[in-house]
Amino acid sequence: MKKLTKKQMITTGAIAILAIGGVSVAAINHGNSVHAQQVAKAKAHEAKVKADKKAKAEQLAKEKETAQQKQVATLLATATKNPSDASIKAVNDAIAKLTDQKEKTKDADLVKGLNNRLILIKKAQAAVKDYQAHATDANKQKAAQVAINALIDKNDATVKAQLQKLFDDSNKQAQEAAKSAQASQTASSTTGTNKNDKSKDTQTNDNPAVVDSGTNNQATSNVNSGNNTYVPNTPNTGGGSNTAPNGNSGGSASNSNSNNTSNNGGGNANNNNNNNNNGGGNVAPPATKYIAWVKDNTTGQMLFSQECSSWASASAAASSFMNSAAVTNLIFDGHDVHSGVNQA
Repeated sequence: MKKLTKKQMITTGAIAILAIGGVSVAAINHGNSVHAQQVAKAKAHEAKVKADKKAKAEQLAKEKETAQQKQVATLLATATKNPSDASIKAVNDAIAKLTDQKEKTKDADLVKGLNNRLILIKKAQAAVKDYQAHATDANKQKAAQVAINALIDKNDATVKAQLQKLFDDSNKQAQEAAKSAQASQTASSTTGTNKNDKSKDTQTNDNPAVVDSGTNNQATSNVNSGNNTYVPNTPNTGGGSNTAPNGNSGGSASNSNSNNTSNNGGGNANNNNNNNNNGGGNVAPPATKYIAWVKDNTTGQMLFSQECSSWASASAAASSFMNSAAVTNLIFDGHDVHSGVNQA
């Protein structure tokens, strides 16, 4: 074998070193490439995880928003059918949880309409209640009907019908009370007329003289005004003279009879007869009067008083006024109202 020279050995060593170094560089470069790939893969995985997590969170938020919007829609439907303070508050609380500003604005506008309807409903309810307490007040009657007519939303048809029925019932009661008061007034006028006609019967009656058949002439004067006087005058062609004065006095009336008789014949002595009789009197007794009354015991005020000719008419007058709207309203307000009949 040929022995290598020193120069050849040096050259061969250098080549060997270069070969070994090349192998090391290649190995290093390969290791760096693998690491870079691993880092990139890790970063990609991390980015994917973050993206997936974000997408999932967005999906959950979207689902939550959708569910909240459905709840708002349900509460809006309930409040639309029957608006009230409670139902509208529930809608507002649900709207506050929405994140979509566009949906929030749209739903808030719907709530404004509900609030306006609720204001009109409350106004109509208050007006009808006020009219029920003052059914004879024409101004309150008009205000109640106007408030009812203002409920034009189709969803308010039920409450409008209910309020109209209450209004019609009160209006009917007011008309019946007015008719009753008119009947009572008419009865009062009729009673007064009958009373005046009856009082005329107690005035002075003058009876004409009565002429008896035969030879006696008799003149009679009858005055009925507390004192009743009877004076017959009889001339007689027979004998004697007879004069007989007769006085009759009672408790409240006086009745005196005087008989004068002249006789051209004989000589009869004068005969005087005086007769006093207590308890007599030819006078009609005064008519009995009855007073119908209605009194507010709470205030002490006499609400009604009417003079009648009979107990029945007085009782009817008192009952009629007790059924009037004026008394009904007082009783409704807590007053103690009583009625009765007194004999005058």
